Amino acid sequence: MKSVFTVTERDLYDALIDTRYDLRVTEITDPERAEAYLEKLYGRPVPVSGGEAYAEGSDSLFKPRYSDGDLLHVMRRLTAEDGCPWDRAQTHESIRKNAIEEAYELCEAIDAGDVAGMREETGDLLLQALFHSDMAERAGEFSRLDVVDELVRKLVTRHTHIFGADKAATEEEALGRWEAAKAKEKHAETTESKVARLPDSFPALLKLQKVLKKLTEAGLENDCPKTTVRDVLVAACGALKGGADLEPDLIKEINALSAAFFRGEAKKVTDVD
Repeated sequence: MKSVFTVTERDLYDALIDTRYDLRVTEITDPERAEAYLEKLYGRPVPVSGGEAYAEGSDSLFKPRYSDGDLLHVMRRLTAEDGCPWDRAQTHESIRKNAIEEAYELCEAIDAGDVAGMREETGDLLLQALFHSDMAERAGEFSRLDVVDELVRKLVTRHTHIFGADKAATEEEALGRWEAAKAKEKHAETTESKVARLPDSFPALLKLQKVLKKLTEAGLENDCPKTTVRDVLVAACGALKGGADLEPDLIKEINALSAAFFRGEAKKVTDVD
């Protein structure tokens, strides 16, 4: 016998509904809103009568609308013992680059103002998180519930101006509160520890921008002559002509600058040979 979940209309809009199961909604005071919401959930009209609505679930993999439950069900089916050979063969390392690629594709859709593309690429990025959670659960490392728990805990503990006693009236103040809570949580009150946590897997220019911001805030003088982005392109082309491998070589230079600064050997960017 299929399970029936019951919620009031007040809870309906915040509940995570698994449309594989039947749903009974009670205490409906706004039938039009409830019907519109339920049709979007189940992919078909769900009439309201007498202040209640009853939606029949379906565990079919071919239906007009899918829910969070369908996503988990399909993922588990793909990675089951008799599932997809390719999906089962993947590891954290083998699909590592996929998350980066999907993030860039989402950024491209955002930059293009492509709403349909944003919807698709957001789903692709969600798949990467779910894929890693699924293989981690099969390996006994962590579960999807662990991921959700840690994420929500982070959101609560770092928004001290919302869930704590701190105040923040502006975007800048809010970011400052977040960074302060993050530093306390990560025990990263020093610039050196903050810089150390910036991964070498960042794109080199992104890492340069982040590291230089932190180092100059800590006292490093950016004594480089002002140039244009065109000059950067020309310099990069010259480095390529000289045999440089731009990404790893620039990461090495950034790390060398950071190390020299923290050893007290560089007060200015150009102090590093």
